[in-house]
Amino acid sequence: MITWMQKHKKWLVITIWISAIAFIGAGMVNWGSYGFGLNNDKVARVGDIDIRLPEYQRVYSRIFREYSQIPQLGGILDEAQAKQLGIPQVALQQIVQQAQIRNFARDLGLVVSDEEIGQEIIDANVYVDENGRFSQDIYRAALREMQLSTSEFEEDIRNMLLTRKMLDLMNIREDSVSLWSATRAEKNAIEMAYSINDRLMIKSIPATQVKVSIDESELKAFWELNADNWKTPMEFEIEYILVPFSERNPTQEALSEHYENFKSDYLDENGHLMSMEQSMDKLIHDVQKVEAESIAKREYRDLKNGNKSGIVRKFRENERFLIQNGLDLVVEDLKVAQEGQVLKPIEVDDGFVTLKILHKKESVNQSFDEAKIEAEKMFKAQKIKETLLSLAKENLKNFSGIDIGFVSRFYPHTIPTLEESQKMRLLARVFDSQESEGYVLFDDKVVLYRVLEQSIKPLSQNQNANEIKLAAKGAKFQAISYALAEYLEKTYKTTIYIDVSK
Repeated sequence: MITWMQKHKKWLVITIWISAIAFIGAGMVNWGSYGFGLNNDKVARVGDIDIRLPEYQRVYSRIFREYSQIPQLGGILDEAQAKQLGIPQVALQQIVQQAQIRNFARDLGLVVSDEEIGQEIIDANVYVDENGRFSQDIYRAALREMQLSTSEFEEDIRNMLLTRKMLDLMNIREDSVSLWSATRAEKNAIEMAYSINDRLMIKSIPATQVKVSIDESELKAFWELNADNWKTPMEFEIEYILVPFSERNPTQEALSEHYENFKSDYLDENGHLMSMEQSMDKLIHDVQKVEAESIAKREYRDLKNGNKSGIVRKFRENERFLIQNGLDLVVEDLKVAQEGQVLKPIEVDDGFVTLKILHKKESVNQSFDEAKIEAEKMFKAQKIKETLLSLAKENLKNFSGIDIGFVSRFYPHTIPTLEESQKMRLLARVFDSQESEGYVLFDDKVVLYRVLEQSIKPLSQNQNANEIKLAAKGAKFQAISYALAEYLEKTYKTTIYIDVSK
C-alpha cells in the first residue's frame, strides 16, 4: 500500500462527475493488465470510501472512449497508447477526486433518496418505448447488455447525485459560473492583465543546427538505465473457436421479436422510431450478434470440457490477431490468464471467440543489440535537447534576434518560425513570467525571448463587456475549485492499492 497525492498539490479543476447514463451503450474495456486479484478488487480507499475495481473500470472506459474520439488519434486507440497518454492515471485521479467530494458531502449530511435515483433515470429519457414512456424491460435489457446489475448502476447514479448536490451547495459546478458576479476590482484586474502588450525580440535555435556524437559506451550506459523501455513482445500459443456473425441467418420471427423488445435501439437521427424495414441492416446484425454469442457459450463449455477442439495458432502480442473496434482486447486478457485456462467468449470484429491458452512466453527486456536502434534515437533526442538548453542559457543575456513588435497574451497574428501551438506556449511563458527574458524548449527548437518594452492598449468595448466578465468569473471559479481541492486532499487520506503505471 502506498499513500498517494501527497506530492500533488495541484488538482485538476473540479468537474461534475459523469452524467447518469454516460457509460451506457458504448461497451467496456477488457481488463487484466493491472494485477487486480479476483478476491480483492479494492483499488483505493479515500477517507471512509472504498473504491472497487468495477467503479474504476467504468471511469476508465469512459475516458478511454473520449480519447479514442480525438481526431488526431485517427479514431483508433489501443491499450499501449492509452498507457502512453496516461489514461489509467487520469482515471485513477478522477475517481479519487470524486470520492473525496463524496466524503465531504456525507460529512455535510447530504443524502440521496431512492426516489431521486429513480427520477434521474426516468428524466434521462433513454430507456423509453415507442410512445416515449419509461420501460422497465428496456432499462433492464440495456443493463444486461452492458453486463451491469441494477444495483451497480443505481449506486453510480446515487454517487453522481451526491456529488452534484455538494457542488450545487457550494455553487462550484462549472456550469454555474454564470451565476457568479464579478466585482469591479476583479474586472479591473483582469482588464489590466489583458491590456498589457510586450514588445518582443525572439531568436529560434532549431534542433537541426545541433550536432551530437554518440559514444558506444555512453549509449550502452543509457540503455542499461532505461532498459524497461525496450521489451520483447509476449508470445502466445492458443487453441480457439471463432463463431462468425456472418454465418448466422436469423429467422423473420427472431427479427420481429428482437425489434419489438428493443425498439429504442432503432431511432433515426432525430430520435424518431424507425420501422422494422428501415432498421433491417442494423436489426439483422444485432440478432446475428445475439445468436453468435449463444453458440459461443456452448463452444466455451465444450472446449473447456474437452469435447471439442479448436484451431491452434501462435502469435505475438503486436500482431493484432483478434480485434474489436481497433483494439486488441484479447491480448490484454491473455496477458493475465494462466496456461491451460479457457477464456469465456470475447466479442471481436468478426464474431465471438472462445480460446484456450496452451502456452505463453513472457515479455523480457531486449538485449543491447536488439534495442540499439531505438535506444540510439531516444538518446540522440535527449542529447539534442540538453544541448539546446545549454545554448539557450549561454546566449540568453547577449542574443540578438527578430524584433516582432508588440504582442498581447492573445496575439492573433503568426510569429516567425513558430506553429500556432508553439506561439501560444511562448506567449503564455512571457506573460506568466516575472522575468524580462527567458526561453521555451520545444521538440524541434528552443526559442529565446526578451521583452524590450511594455505598453497598455485599452481593450475594445466589446472585449471589455464580454471577455473580461467571463475571464473574471472563470478566475473565481478556478480559485474556489483549487481551494476546495486543497482542503479535501488534506482532510481525506487516500491510499492506493494498485500501480496503474505498469
